[in-house]
Amino acid sequence: MPDILSQDEIDALLTNIKQEDVSDQDAEPEKPEVETKKVSLYDFKRPDKVSKEQIRAIKNLHDKFARNFSSKLSAFLRSIVEVEVVSVDQMTYAEFVLSLSSAVSFNVVSLAPLDGSAVFSIEPDIGFSLIDRLLGGVGEAVSIDRTFSDIEQSILMDVVVQAMEEMKESWEPIMNISFELTAQESSPNVLQIIAPSEIVVLVVFEIKMGETRGIINWCLPVIVLEPVLNKIGTHDILSRSKKTLRDRSDDIIMILESVLVNMEFKLGDATVKMRNFLDFKIGDTIILGTKVDDELPCYINGVNKCFSKMGKKDSHKAFKVTKIVS
Repeated sequence: MPDILSQDEIDALLTNIKQEDVSDQDAEPEKPEVETKKVSLYDFKRPDKVSKEQIRAIKNLHDKFARNFSSKLSAFLRSIVEVEVVSVDQMTYAEFVLSLSSAVSFNVVSLAPLDGSAVFSIEPDIGFSLIDRLLGGVGEAVSIDRTFSDIEQSILMDVVVQAMEEMKESWEPIMNISFELTAQESSPNVLQIIAPSEIVVLVVFEIKMGETRGIINWCLPVIVLEPVLNKIGTHDILSRSKKTLRDRSDDIIMILESVLVNMEFKLGDATVKMRNFLDFKIGDTIILGTKVDDELPCYINGVNKCFSKMGKKDSHKAFKVTKIVS
């Protein structure tokens, strides 16, 4: 017959079961491992039409423009001017217009042969300082709460034309674009070059002239740049820049071919004592260390480039090149 549990044994088993239930409830349940993923925000209403590589290439391209424009504007204004790229972003045209002040110098620039225009805007804080400098002043910071007059816009036109000349040179590695100023306004709401919802690339420059600082905006519609967007890339710009450098080298060589140089022919040398040198008189003969048939060194701007022999052609003394120094 099977063993029969006593009452004490039954109580002990029930106690153990209750303790196990309590310990299981106290133990924290194991959480399943969740793989963390990097999430990027994306607005389907504003798709990024320009890649990060193209944005980086556009910044590099306009960094070159900023350096060249700094030198050109400094010479034009006869004052030290610094221009640097602050940011390059893409946004809608409506957001760009809202970011401008109400009294901005709004300049529309055609991008022929591309079908469209860009905007080169000058903020009033630096605009009035540039006008003051162009009219003979020191170009110090001024606080004027009004729009630019037609005469002031005409004065600023000279600055815009200078900028577009440098912009043309900066864009030559990508495409030969003719940047021509077509319209000027003092309010960004008067002219609308594209639809408000269109995406634009905004390049923001900061200009420093003495104690004065200001912002210039360069707005390029993406829909206009689409034919050349595939050409805008770091590697493409570098390869084209090397080609341009080779072309410039050929031009430099061509210019150097017409440069005048000084040629000297050394007949020989001799060593004499100082007392003999002091006793020199007319008719004395000095024997050189070279013979009549020896080749004489020829110096071009102080550098020995060839050897020659002395002779005569017609009624002139002449030298015949016999050997080139490599």
